[in-house]
Amino acid sequence: MPYSLAAPPNSFVQFAVSDQIQSCEFPDIELCLPVYEDNDVSFQFIVTADSEEEADALCDLTNTKVAIGITSDCAEGFLLQFSEKPERYRIGLKKVLYNWGHGLPDFATVISRRECFHIKIIINSLYSFCSNCFQRITETCHTSVIEYSNEDDYAGFNYCNSASGDDESIPGGQCFDPTIIQFTNVPTLTIPYTAALQLKYGNSPSVSAWLYDADSILTNMGVRISFDAYPPTVIRVDLGGNASGILVVR
Repeated sequence: MPYSLAAPPNSFVQFAVSDQIQSCEFPDIELCLPVYEDNDVSFQFIVTADSEEEADALCDLTNTKVAIGITSDCAEGFLLQFSEKPERYRIGLKKVLYNWGHGLPDFATVISRRECFHIKIIINSLYSFCSNCFQRITETCHTSVIEYSNEDDYAGFNYCNSASGDDESIPGGQCFDPTIIQFTNVPTLTIPYTAALQLKYGNSPSVSAWLYDADSILTNMGVRISFDAYPPTVIRVDLGGNASGILVVR
C-alpha cells in the first residue's frame, strides 16, 4: 500500500485496532468512547508514503487528497463526510502530519442516541483507515472531557516543533506548509530565496506556478522556473507573457 496511517500511541483516537478491552480478571469487553457534543473529539495522525513523490502528492494546493468523515461500519462508506480540512505539515521526506481540530460537525444528524460509529479516513479515494468505536450520548453523567496540549513534542504527540527524527534532510523546528506568492498581470517574476525560506524548504525547493485561465480557474501551466545558483538565492519565473496567478514554494 502506498500509504500507511498511524495515530500517537496515547491518543484516544486510534486506527486499525480492536475495540476489545483486555482484562486479566474479567472477560474482555467491547468499549465505545462516548461523544456528547460536536467539538468533543480532536486528534492527529501521520500518513507515511512509500516514496517522496507520493508524499508530495499529499501536499496538493487544495488539500483534497485526504477525506475525513464518520461511518457506522468500517466496511461501508461515509455516513457523513466533513467539508472541513485538517491542518497538515510535512515532517519528513515521506511523512505528513495532519491535525484535526474541527470535532465531528453535525454528527448528530446521522447518528442516533446510543448509536455507535467510527471515524473514517480515505486517501486518494482508494485507501481507507477506520478508527476505534465511538458512541453518541445525550447525557453527560459519569463523563469527562480531557484536553491536552504542550509547547514541545511530548507523549508521542507532534506539535510541529521538530521533524519526525528519521529523515535527516528535513530540518527540525519548522512547519512545512507552502509559501504562496500572488502576482497580477506580469510577464516575469524574480523572487529572493531568503534564509527564512531556505530554513523551511532546504537547498532544493519545489516551485510551481498556477495561472488563471480564460475561465478564471487556477491551472498549473508548467511555465519555466529557474534558480540562479545552488543553493539558490533567487527564483526566476518566465510566464511567457503577462499573466496572473500564484507561485507555490515548498
